[in-house]
Amino acid sequence: MRTTLILLGTLLGFSACVSTFYYRPSASQPGQMDAVYTKGLPGLRSQQFGADLTAGLSARGEKDLELLIYLYNDGDSAYTFDPKEVKASGYDAFGQMKPLRVFGAEEYIRWKNTRDILIGSAIVIGAVVAIVAISEATDHKSHGSGGGNNAAARHSNYSTTLDWIDFSVNTSYLLAGALRPPTRAPEMPEDGLLREHTVYPGEAIQGVVKIRGSEPFLHRILVEVPVKGAYHKFVFENRTRVR
Repeated sequence: MRTTLILLGTLLGFSACVSTFYYRPSASQPGQMDAVYTKGLPGLRSQQFGADLTAGLSARGEKDLELLIYLYNDGDSAYTFDPKEVKASGYDAFGQMKPLRVFGAEEYIRWKNTRDILIGSAIVIGAVVAIVAISEATDHKSHGSGGGNNAAARHSNYSTTLDWIDFSVNTSYLLAGALRPPTRAPEMPEDGLLREHTVYPGEAIQGVVKIRGSEPFLHRILVEVPVKGAYHKFVFENRTRVR
């Protein structure tokens, strides 16, 4: 029984052991950008057409990318930000490009729940197979007793790195060229996932847009964030392990 528990714990440990990465801003950008840092982690800031936008790119594992966005309306009119219109392109080491999948919030929740169920089922099946193999190999004179129920854990917070990189400190009034400070703290969804949101003058929003990476097209990432019909373009590269 002890061997079984150790093996089961190892299986669960492997499933939970996922590295976190962040991407550094590329030295070459499509437009005028300011490099900013929060808690020592890098991001890019773009200002145009009443939108003060700061973005960073991180990853939970190699393919579960997170585009972290802080958007402040420093203009005179309201506009609606729709994260489903964000575009992402991945490049390999030879410069070949592949469009990457960008999730809407509800789409990502459905996708992740399905993936968690499949992963959980695989872990349980693997554990059962291991238990059966161990049981057959043990002395038939010993009688084992009851196993336990193991369910795949589901996370209510689908943002995995929002806790370690927070762009709200980069509000415009702390940086040069600000027209006026935000009227209140940034609006941030409970689960961290950005949804369609009308941003009024003086208001800020903050959250994550999920992107699915694809090997080997993770050498360089171009993200395009639409605000008021114009795209803010950011390029990230040099993926670095955090932990």
